[in-house]
Amino acid sequence: MSNLATALVDMAQRQPQGLAMQDEKTVLTYADLDDLSARAAGGLRAHGVRPGDRIGLRLPCSLAFAVLYFGALRTGAVAVPVYPRTRTPTVDPCHEACGARLVFTAPDKTTSQEMRKSDTTLIPVGPDFLDQVTFWPRHTGVVHRWDHDPAIAVRAPDTPSGAQEALLSHRMLRTAALTARTLIDNTASHVDPAQVPPFSASGTTHGLNAVILIGACLLTPGGHAAVSDNGFPDAADCPAAPPPSGSAR
Repeated sequence: MSNLATALVDMAQRQPQGLAMQDEKTVLTYADLDDLSARAAGGLRAHGVRPGDRIGLRLPCSLAFAVLYFGALRTGAVAVPVYPRTRTPTVDPCHEACGARLVFTAPDKTTSQEMRKSDTTLIPVGPDFLDQVTFWPRHTGVVHRWDHDPAIAVRAPDTPSGAQEALLSHRMLRTAALTARTLIDNTASHVDPAQVPPFSASGTTHGLNAVILIGACLLTPGGHAAVSDNGFPDAADCPAAPPPSGSAR
């Protein structure tokens, strides 16, 4: 296995109707998540995204985040999570995006003003984003990436080396996901994100990948996730979502 996105493709083949993610209103099966991420990949390629390019995701823990995250990986791009800093009065998304050429973000006036100062292209992600993605061209393939190739870039200003970012490889994230999987009951059908923090600058956990690896369903709050001082979501601020009122997609 090379590209981490193959874990999603494999699980979609094994249990296509298994629940992958849900929020207060929507349920995505593994087939849904596979299809939507393939369309996200197709849309990114239509924007000229190529392997090694960086894609900023300034979104909370949500269905849209997962679709774009796996879509970026499928193209061989590097995902750059930039969580909304609800506890910080000012935002510098250009700096936080670590050189991303595209940044997907919830509509935000401040962010729009900051993006105008750079060459970064801002793509708003509204409530109907997943509906829009269904019209994007599908790219069902997964671009080959070597184990040492970067999958994620995160800001890490407090690293011992003084580096402004940490690059997490496909191998590092796969190993971290396998480790995080031990925090989850393999018989669990639904997983609270508080059990497995989504990201760690040291690469020690990656909850989203771990949940995909065991074929469970990740519950997401669907709203704006609060962020701790180091830029990563506080587990306590990501409660499990109640059962959705609507039907599965």
